[in-house]
Amino acid sequence: MNVRELAKEQEQYVIECRHHLHAHPELGMEEVKTTEFIKTELEKSGIAVQTFDGITGCIGTIEGGKPGKTVMLRADIDALPITEEPRKTYCSVTPGVMHACGHDCHTAMLLGAAKILAAHKEELCGTVRLIFQMAEEIGRKSEEYVKRGALESVDAIFGMHVRALMDSGTVNFEAGERMACSDRFTIRVLGKLTHGSAPHLGHDAILAAAAAVQALQQIPSRVNNPFNSLVVTVGMMNGGTKENIVADKVELVGTVRAFNRELRDSMPGRIEKAVKGVVESYNCEAEFDYYFGPSPLINDDQTLVELARDAAGKVMGESALKPLTKLTGAEDFSVFMEKVPGVYGFLGCRNREKGIDCVHHHPAFDVDEDVLYLGTGIYAQFAFDYLQAESKA
Repeated sequence: MNVRELAKEQEQYVIECRHHLHAHPELGMEEVKTTEFIKTELEKSGIAVQTFDGITGCIGTIEGGKPGKTVMLRADIDALPITEEPRKTYCSVTPGVMHACGHDCHTAMLLGAAKILAAHKEELCGTVRLIFQMAEEIGRKSEEYVKRGALESVDAIFGMHVRALMDSGTVNFEAGERMACSDRFTIRVLGKLTHGSAPHLGHDAILAAAAAVQALQQIPSRVNNPFNSLVVTVGMMNGGTKENIVADKVELVGTVRAFNRELRDSMPGRIEKAVKGVVESYNCEAEFDYYFGPSPLINDDQTLVELARDAAGKVMGESALKPLTKLTGAEDFSVFMEKVPGVYGFLGCRNREKGIDCVHHHPAFDVDEDVLYLGTGIYAQFAFDYLQAESKA
């Protein structure tokens, strides 16, 4: 079976799906029409579809002609609150909402793979489940599917993302740390209100908060082992009511990015320790909240990595496989990988000759659609190969 040729036959279908999805984007947890579209397309291929109470997204199931294990293929379906630059004939018709990350591509590619897998289900040595996941951009919303039993009986999961900083015709599947966690912390600095002409009568929360911001930067530079990548960013600092009033309340909100799981788990304590002493030296107090978002995404199953590389090589050629430095962006596919073995990779979609070289999450974001059928092929090839390999194990 030549999966690349089968994927090429689906190329126009995949592009048409992408155009429809791109023109009708929906934000995370609001993907009602998107889910209806996906469900309709899957059912056209005779694929059974499962939806869930209380959330959007769905799962399609393809039962193979031979017994075996179950592999899950994942695509995310949500868009972003961005107003698109009107450069395409299929631009978003939803004001202020745009597929500026490529999730429309992932969904279209997986719909194409679904058609291939359904048409050749008698050759499958097991079951393929296709999860179209809501709200990847929000945080850990993939957890909602886990709570509803979506991973029950799943033996392995596969996902990938189009990559605007990789050239078309290249692909990456690599072992080890691939994407960071994305955690959020909130620090409330509490002081004592007074008039700006008499600062000695109060406790300046703004001054204490400024010192806290500086103290936080000592964690990655002096507390952390430099061989462990770590970013601590304070992105919001809100406080004060008037120019001549010493503020009594300031809120700091920031993010932590790390790859090492143990380091990540230690961050709430490290942040509290770094800030508490500094704030108290200004006679202020501090309250802390820490939210664990998506975990670090680590390809630590070497067998699945090799299967993914082999699948990509069959579809695109071995020379297409390229190295890629790990990314400090986050991906809630890691939530699935905490439950079942998985592998995640990247498909290049940049084409400077076509003027397609804009970064993700930008109003002018676009992809080279010539690569979409290749993504379809990789999805399908991985499913075939995984089930075949497991049937012989």
